Amino acid sequence: MFNYQLGIIPALDVDIQKAKKIAEAVKGLKKEIAGLKIGSILCWQHGLPKVVGELKKVCDFPVIFDAQKACTDIPDIVRKQAKVVANAGVDAFIAAPQGAGSATLTAFVDACKEYQIVPIVVLEMTHPEFSAFLSRDAAERILEKSIDLGVRSFVAPANKPERLKLYKNIAKKKREVIKILSPGVGPQGGGPDTAVEAGADFVIVGRAIYKAGEPKEEVKRIYDLIDKAYSSRKE
Repeated sequence: MFNYQLGIIPALDVDIQKAKKIAEAVKGLKKEIAGLKIGSILCWQHGLPKVVGELKKVCDFPVIFDAQKACTDIPDIVRKQAKVVANAGVDAFIAAPQGAGSATLTAFVDACKEYQIVPIVVLEMTHPEFSAFLSRDAAERILEKSIDLGVRSFVAPANKPERLKLYKNIAKKKREVIKILSPGVGPQGGGPDTAVEAGADFVIVGRAIYKAGEPKEEVKRIYDLIDKAYSSRKE
């Protein structure tokens, strides 16, 4: 799925009509758009199968579901979550295993493989208090365990570039290549270009795109920034 070197993932945290309008506006940007991310609020309102179906009527981008946050329960529930998500036509499923443990993470990855959806694992979030109740090395341990399970796609914050560098270095030491999807661009302080320079491969962008008068032009503008940043990045 993530065969792109880099790209933009619009976060469609809007009503379903607005989400479809944005998808329609950017559907021709095959180089720039790596996927569309949908979240819990939109899917609670309309149902996951309907949201996925409506977007796939408009465009053929992969649909990434962020349940905000899945993979926080016992292994059996997490396996059932993955089945429901796969049956809805989702292409990739984001998990946040913090607090759930290794067995739950393993169940999530195994279920995603079984149902042929891409597992994506959250390492940390964008807000300052995210790790207040976690051990200091929780993210690093999740990364290492996930890599061992075969996960190659991760979420880490654009507004914490030093952490992006850390995660890429951990993967490099394990002789693995990972892809990092980075939220936190714009209002939360992260720059799309600085995130890519630090190790991000895809930037997740919400408000900057869905509040833009011309979403297509905003996507192009952001892509120009990350393309230049990627060219100067030293892996």
